[in-house]
Amino acid sequence: MQPPPVPPNAAPQGPPQVPGHPQQYQAPYHPHPVAPPVWQPAPVMIDGYYMVQPRLRPIPSGPAVGSLVAGIGGTLGALAGLLSAAFSPWTGVAFFMFGMLFGVGSVSLAAYAMRQIRGSLGGVSGRGVAVTGLVIGFVACGFAALAGLIALVSLT
Repeated sequence: MQPPPVPPNAAPQGPPQVPGHPQQYQAPYHPHPVAPPVWQPAPVMIDGYYMVQPRLRPIPSGPAVGSLVAGIGGTLGALAGLLSAAFSPWTGVAFFMFGMLFGVGSVSLAAYAMRQIRGSLGGVSGRGVAVTGLVIGFVACGFAALAGLIALVSLT
């Protein structure tokens, strides 16, 4: 028994079959590739109306970046206070206040930023920056306290 004759202008029906091998399932052959469907965001009910909200990239947290900058500034100020506290106690006291102010500011900004990131449900990013600012803020407070202690001992 022979297969039915194929008309001369018929579209090919896929790759040729090798005799002796079982026929495997093949997806239907399209002479022109089909473009993938365009992603459409699902509608969301807001105030009784369906609205489409596209998924946007998260916004970096400003308080997290501020916490990191304040922590670095506080640490540098506290290190300067550590170096100068033994030679000039009043300079050590000034740098102690500078380092402690920036260190406490860094810790409070980091705590605010982590609360903001957690409450944004993915809309705000920067948790790692906030944690880094928190750690550096605590380091700045520690160095500032040490500089203040050295300045206090030098004054007496």
